[in-house]
Amino acid sequence: MNQTAREFVRLRAIIERLLPETAPFRPGATDHDLERLAAATGLVLPAALCALLRTSAGQDDPDQLYGPLNFHHFLTIDEIIEMHHMLTDAVGDMATPVEQPAFYKWTVWSQSWLPFLAFQGDCYLLDLDPGDRGTAGQVVFRPNVPDLDEPKAPSLTAFLARAADLVETGHGYAEESTLVLLDLC
Repeated sequence: MNQTAREFVRLRAIIERLLPETAPFRPGATDHDLERLAAATGLVLPAALCALLRTSAGQDDPDQLYGPLNFHHFLTIDEIIEMHHMLTDAVGDMATPVEQPAFYKWTVWSQSWLPFLAFQGDCYLLDLDPGDRGTAGQVVFRPNVPDLDEPKAPSLTAFLARAADLVETGHGYAEESTLVLLDLC
């Protein structure tokens, strides 16, 4: 098991212990599922995302009511494709280049952004083509009104580890049906 999968398994155990009513996690994605995701988005999937999706291909949460991280739920393959297409179609033409050096190349949306957690139009995404100060694969919180702050983590592995660490060190807590992790907002 690689480090991303280990960090996800650790975080999932915390979620399942503290939020027993959370939406169930789906079984891992197949190679065919990952190939379909790559083909549908036109992106080369990073190894860390593949490891996460092979461990669990999102959550069964069709109403999106039981997201375990700041109300955001882990997206299924179909939800990732749908959200990527929706944002590309809806706001892709509003993207403008960011003056470099910066963490991002684009404002509003980029075809190279791939969401993996979402809630009511907000999402956490992987930036696969960052600006000069960014890191390929950095995790970004993109609110529905996209005023982007600095990336939340330099990688998916670091993001998952940080989420688990925040709860384990008392900097995150269970409230209603989610873990509140203010440092990740």
